[in-house]
Amino acid sequence: MLELRNQFIMPPIKLGYSEGDGLVNQKHIDFYKRRSKHIGAITIEPLYLDSGLREIPAQLGIDNDEKNEGLKKLTNLIHLNGAKVIAHLNHPGRMANPKIPGNFFISSTDKACENGGAVPKKMNREMMDDVIKMFVDSAKRAVASGIDIIELQFGHGYLLSQFISPAVNDRTDEYGGSFNNRVTFPLEVLLSVRDAVDVSLIARISADEMISSGIHIEEMIEFSHLLEEKGIDAIHVSAGSVCSTPPWFFQHMFIPKGKAWELASRIKKKINVPVIFVGRINSSKDVELLNEKYDADYIAVGRAMVADSDFVGKILNKVEGNIRPCLACADGCLGGVKRGEGLSCVVNPLVNTSLHEISKADSLKKIAVIGGGLAGMEAAITLKERGHQVDLYEKNKLGGQFNLASLPPNKESLKDIVDYFNAEIESHKINLIQKEAVETDIEKGNYDAIIMATGAVPDISPIKGLKEFYWTEFLNDDELPHG
Repeated sequence: MLELRNQFIMPPIKLGYSEGDGLVNQKHIDFYKRRSKHIGAITIEPLYLDSGLREIPAQLGIDNDEKNEGLKKLTNLIHLNGAKVIAHLNHPGRMANPKIPGNFFISSTDKACENGGAVPKKMNREMMDDVIKMFVDSAKRAVASGIDIIELQFGHGYLLSQFISPAVNDRTDEYGGSFNNRVTFPLEVLLSVRDAVDVSLIARISADEMISSGIHIEEMIEFSHLLEEKGIDAIHVSAGSVCSTPPWFFQHMFIPKGKAWELASRIKKKINVPVIFVGRINSSKDVELLNEKYDADYIAVGRAMVADSDFVGKILNKVEGNIRPCLACADGCLGGVKRGEGLSCVVNPLVNTSLHEISKADSLKKIAVIGGGLAGMEAAITLKERGHQVDLYEKNKLGGQFNLASLPPNKESLKDIVDYFNAEIESHKINLIQKEAVETDIEKGNYDAIIMATGAVPDISPIKGLKEFYWTEFLNDDELPHG
């Protein structure tokens, strides 16, 4: 049993905050401190088992005892906030980053990922034993660092999944071919870790790789039975492969919400160990649905906790306020890590910036904010929280041009941030003046300061003879093609 104070778990999310040495630093401390106040457990970002197996240059490591001191410091901090700590151990196999000098690549196959990557060496028995030792040694370091639970990655197209998946495993020996052969080595890893440490173990799996030749739910139900027989304490059910179907792995806005929950539900019905549900869980309605429809044992909330570090506290009614929504855009989180800037968030300005928590101003002022787009609304809300008197001018609909962002197909989630700001304007009782601000308004208002947030206007090309031009009209419902 995991024995958490509630059903919420933060899954592993790559931060990219290390300085290239794999060590915990103040950025990690600050990030997890803010997010461990109400949640049941925090899973630290994926920990590399060897410096030659990094997915990103700034990844945290657990490959030697030098890492223990920082991990202990981080673990102690999270424990002080009442949450348990999970170490996510993963060997990327052929999916190690080919752009990082010194990385090496092994797999069940000698073929590279079809969407790019290095050509791996096909593993022999000696290599398998080395991998098992990596997992065991890393698990022991995790326990020595005070970590409570270990999660082993069996999914998402990484090494153990590269053995399980018939789309990747092309072996003709006892580790390839039939389902029982393909799961032999992954189960050897599990049993070796189980024998080495006396803590709860979670298996993270892809219930379906979403490709015709890959892993599918029927085999994963069978695999879940085997995991249960071998002593696993919980199964974390996700989907997709970082090689073949990364959108399913990352669960961004173009992926149908709830499909991963349905897969988890099918596994839950067939086994007797707890199942962790995951995948774009970013609202109170999602949590209600997971509990009422699927009777979820545990709920993993990742990017929702990036967008709003008090997400769980608000769900549990321990923190007041509207939930700042994750838009599933993957721009600041995944994009920031890929750009080498580290994880950030397009809706949460406090993530990976030098900005401080909002505090009351020393002297209070009367301020006009002109323009009710996202920037204007954020400015008005922040000023109000600092104690200022605020008038917000907007002649049209609050949200400005961002109201257009959610109109294209599969981008409906972008509307959530407009709805959030509208709710914040209302709950903060900000004076909304729905008219175009003119000079007399400013004079009569007797304002101490004015913030101009009027946005942009379309640039008209200086083409000779141009009389008619179009901008965003095609996004309006009556302009969109039908049928």
